Amino acid sequence: MTNIEKWRHFLKDLESPDLFIDWGFYSMLSTALQRRVWLFPDTFTLYPNLFTLLVGPPAAGKSRVISQVSEFIKEPSLVERKINKKKNKVEVKPYFPLSADTITQEALVRFIVRDCAREFYYMEGKEKIHASHFSVGFMVEELGVLLRKNTDNIVNMFNQFYDSRDYSYKTKHQGTDVIKNICVNILGGTTPNFIRQAFSDQIISQGFTSRVIMVYGHAPRFLRQFPGVNEQQKSCKKEIVAHLKKLATLAGPLTLSEEAMDFHKEIYESGQLTQNTVNKDYRLETYYGRKNVHLLKLSMIMHFADQTDSMVIQKQTVERAMRFLAHTEISMHEAYTTSGRNVLAEIQRRVCQYIIDQKVDGVSHKKLLLVFIDDLSAEELRTCLEFLMTTEQIRFEGNLYFALVDKPANSTEYL
Repeated sequence: MTNIEKWRHFLKDLESPDLFIDWGFYSMLSTALQRRVWLFPDTFTLYPNLFTLLVGPPAAGKSRVISQVSEFIKEPSLVERKINKKKNKVEVKPYFPLSADTITQEALVRFIVRDCAREFYYMEGKEKIHASHFSVGFMVEELGVLLRKNTDNIVNMFNQFYDSRDYSYKTKHQGTDVIKNICVNILGGTTPNFIRQAFSDQIISQGFTSRVIMVYGHAPRFLRQFPGVNEQQKSCKKEIVAHLKKLATLAGPLTLSEEAMDFHKEIYESGQLTQNTVNKDYRLETYYGRKNVHLLKLSMIMHFADQTDSMVIQKQTVERAMRFLAHTEISMHEAYTTSGRNVLAEIQRRVCQYIIDQKVDGVSHKKLLLVFIDDLSAEELRTCLEFLMTTEQIRFEGNLYFALVDKPANSTEYL
């Protein structure tokens, strides 16, 4: 099994939506990578930190995933132990520091400066380079607790944190704190009601939401009495924690392979990332404006999902990140509404199945309009078809659509 398959198996009885579970996994890896790997050091350096929000109504399964990720990150084996001879005791320092859920801006800066400094080495050619960083993770089961009205400025601070820029904070009585080489990862949960309220109260801004990947889930994937964790699940957890421990020793610059670089150049410069979008909702315009950054960050994280030996990202990893984002985007707009169910996600599976049933003959756009006229508008059908092409389930050739798969992908088959 791959590590994400082990993660899914460990959480097989968790009722949370599949997308919540998968994004929890990648956010966990992001927290573990910190600021020790990066892309494009000579231009606009990118680090693999993510701001991920699990959005859904109460009891949709947000907190369950976040609490599981937090437990993995806090595993007793993921710590550094040093003997303090002066105090004659063993000092324990976690590999991956986590902030408290409720914290003021000043307290957060103080925590980062005091408790999150870490050092590492990496090779640059034959030279061993020493570096340091301040990395911190947030596992916030309710975003509203963190973004309270009396800490509005914390949002502007997070905008800088996402970009991993140096941050300075002037205190009333203790001068100015300057944090260099910072990296912040957020996995949070909230409801569409809070997002709407936060926008109306100007607690959050478009600058913040463009940096956030909104992962919407309308309900639990099933209802299941929790049967406990069996030995195989415990083994999966042990192996994932061992992988996180390996990630803690990883450091250095990443590169894209020649094929990956050519593929990224094509999709970026042709405008595919910002124009051929699977979700045309106007509220996602800022997200799509920053999608290239999300894609590259996620590609870095996916690259280390199962290995720590190579520092070269392959084309198939970038393609996998593209598909995963496309599946997430199809229902992303519902994070901004107070109710809803992603009807298009269900109908697009029917559209895909219909195209599959045509086998080698293919099907025209006009035929699809006639078949699905009672379920979809012309614009909604176009959105479904773009989604199916982006996720490589169908292709368009000679004015006909042809299937590339034997069955429509479900929520656990897009990786």
